[in-house]
Formats: sequence, structure tokens, C-alpha cells
Amino acid sequence: MHSNMFDPSLGPQQLTRRERERQTRRQEIIAAARTVFARKGFNDATLDDVAELAEFGKGTLYNYFESKEALFASVLQDAFDRVMKIAAEALKPGEPFEKRIETFVRGELGFLFHMPEGMYLMMRETHHLRDTGSNPMMQLLPQLLRMLGDTIAAEQRKRKVISNATPLELATILINMLFGQFSARFYGVVCQQPRQDGDGPVHSGPIDIFSRLADEELEREISSATKLIMTVYFNGISR
Repeated sequence: MHSNMFDPSLGPQQLTRRERERQTRRQEIIAAARTVFARKGFNDATLDDVAELAEFGKGTLYNYFESKEALFASVLQDAFDRVMKIAAEALKPGEPFEKRIETFVRGELGFLFHMPEGMYLMMRETHHLRDTGSNPMMQLLPQLLRMLGDTIAAEQRKRKVISNATPLELATILINMLFGQFSARFYGVVCQQPRQDGDGPVHSGPIDIFSRLADEELEREISSATKLIMTVYFNGISR
């Protein structure tokens, strides 16, 4: 797995100006690469494409990433880190159980809706990393399920909460609902796009779908999806 250049436990104030600049440049390259890989796919994307979008020379990319595969692994690692950070913050003890689950759902949906290319790459492109040890997505679902499962198990020990299933089963259901709501709303937006000559929706790729929505529209989708998941998860679809 491609390691981070800096210790993630260090805050910006603990880095030198040179290190902060280098870290910022690295993140700009990753952001450009995420867009390029989502638009073109791993096979068709080139480092020249990434350099052009990031507005850096190609040589600059090699100062940070030794190959296209290493850059792609870092794009996936970045998505992994964001998802896990949202989960860790949302599920830490302190708030009531239902509130923590709601914060988790809203936070992860926010990531997916505002950065849909990350989810797209997780679903469609991770197989291009030949070495599974360098593929952070191979660890994402197990770690996320374990974190959720531990949170649910702790609550079940304290009181009867959704007690007719195991923590792992309940964690799996919640994750599936979360991804399901993202997919349903993603394709709902696709179907609403204008058509050209009856051949299908007009858009330049999967990452451009949600970019057509204003911020307030995205927030309404996130809020609506969160409310639906919470209602079904805790009360059942009939209530």
C-alpha cells in the first residue's frame, strides 16, 4: 500500500512551510487524478492527462508518484481515509446511539454525493491494482463493518436495540442501505438528464451527474436519503 508522505497525526501547524506546500501539491495531484481516472478509466488515463488538469509539469508528478498505478493507489487510499475518518468521528462515544448512526449516515452520504467519483472508482476500477496489498479498497468494507459492528454490539449490551440480528448483520444492512440510496439517487439524476436523438442521457461521465445539481439540491438529496435510511433501519418501512 502506498504510504503517506507525512504522519497523518501531525496537524498543519506541526509541519514546516515546505512540508505544507508539498502536502498541498500532493493533494492537488490526487484530486486531478481522481477526476481523470473517473472520466477515462484506469486504462485510458495517462499521467499527461493528470498533469494537464493539475496544471503541473509531468516531471512534478514523478516527484510524488513513481507510476500511474502508484498514483491510482493513492487516489483510492485518499477515498479510504475520508470514509474511515467520517466513520471514526461519527461513531465515537458521547452522543446517543441513534444520533451517532444518523451522523455516520449523513456524513458518508455527504462524501458520496459531493465526491461521487470516489465511489465510482471504488465500484468500477479497483481491480486494476494487480497487488491486492496495495489496494486500500480491499480493506475498506471489512474495517467499516467492524467499526459499525463494534458500535452496535456495545449498544446491544446496554439495552435491547434491534436485537433480532447480530451486530455484523446489522452493520451490513446499514452499509447496503447507504450505498443503495446513493445508487438510486445517482441513477435518478441520470434519468432526468436531457436526451439527444433518443440515444440516452447527455452527460460527459459519471462524475458530472451530481455536479449539475446546486448545493442546496444536493443537501436536500442527502437529507432525504438520511431520513429514509434512519426510518427504515430503526422503525421498519411500514412506519
